[in-house]
Amino acid sequence: MKTDIKIKRICVAAVFTALVFIITRFIQIPIPLGYFNIGNSIILLACLLIPMPYGVAVGSLGSALADLTSFPVYALPTLIIKALMPMVFYAIYRSKIKNEHVKGMIAAAISTLIPLVGYTATGMILYGGFYAGLAQAPGLIIEYAANLIIYFIFQTLVYPRLRNLRTR
Repeated sequence: MKTDIKIKRICVAAVFTALVFIITRFIQIPIPLGYFNIGNSIILLACLLIPMPYGVAVGSLGSALADLTSFPVYALPTLIIKALMPMVFYAIYRSKIKNEHVKGMIAAAISTLIPLVGYTATGMILYGGFYAGLAQAPGLIIEYAANLIIYFIFQTLVYPRLRNLRTR
């Protein structure tokens, strides 16, 4: 029985990793020093459906592969940033907040701050200064808001229908 659950988790994680890669890689809106995408909303939905190590793999591998094929200089920072984001999500989602919907929204709002701050800092390092990194902040803030809106729609409308996929 445990093997069946593990195989199911691996399969769901593989599908979500592919979705994150495809959405991040092929639905890009350029912003200064990078691009805007909605892959974070898919990562967060995966975190609702599969447990800790799998959601971290979905976020880090799917996103890093997308960067490797489009903006390779960001691949390593993305691997780290998009691994931290699900870790924060899971930490908050395990909290004692009773309302699962509210808990998911709080976890999403806080965890998606990781890419916002992480990519601004990465831009500062890669492009040589505070203002260079800050140049991408407006686009990242729009990305943050868009991903949260999409995630909230998923959590409200789609997640209840996908609950039977949940492998916790």
